[in-house]
Amino acid sequence: MNQDSTTLYLIRHGEIEANVNRHWHGSTDSELNENGRRQAQQMALHVAKNHPEISAVYCSPLRRTFHTASPLAKRLNLDLQADADLREYSIGHLEGTPYEELMDKHEFFKSIASNPDYAPEGGESLNQVCLRVVAALTRLKKRHQGQSIAIVSHGAAMGIALTHLLDNRVYPFHDYHMVNTGYSKLVWSSEPILEFFNVSDHLSAAQIG
Repeated sequence: MNQDSTTLYLIRHGEIEANVNRHWHGSTDSELNENGRRQAQQMALHVAKNHPEISAVYCSPLRRTFHTASPLAKRLNLDLQADADLREYSIGHLEGTPYEELMDKHEFFKSIASNPDYAPEGGESLNQVCLRVVAALTRLKKRHQGQSIAIVSHGAAMGIALTHLLDNRVYPFHDYHMVNTGYSKLVWSSEPILEFFNVSDHLSAAQIG
């Protein structure tokens, strides 16, 4: 590896019931469901086998990321480190709302598309999420220069960060949406380069959601 670059393996958490039911859980501290726990074990086996050079594992403080990252850290014999800035996009009083209602009743996606500083009551704006997640990735990139690390975070949070880093915008971020326990490789020297995106070889076709 180039000693000036850092390799970030970005991993989305395993499945939760809100993913199955298509409800937004940002700051809501959901637990993995049975399939999510199985996905975490499969991801850990695959990533540890194929990327044994990983020297640190980070996650957001929410339970779904912690319990996704734990099997990987254990297989790599590393301590798991939580970083609050890796948490998911919180939408305040709209937490737990079905996606269809967010779109049609609340016009949430229309609002964030037209104004990246829009924040629901008690929640965050796109720009606020981007600022903290990119700051976390930048901090970890500098801390582990010349190394490879794994970061277990959330779909929207990582999508927003990748959209900013690679396309210099914050919306739409759906082009960088990973499946549960899908993972991507970001090699970051002077500029970040996405070497692969949303790998899910460890999951059977029936489990990819």
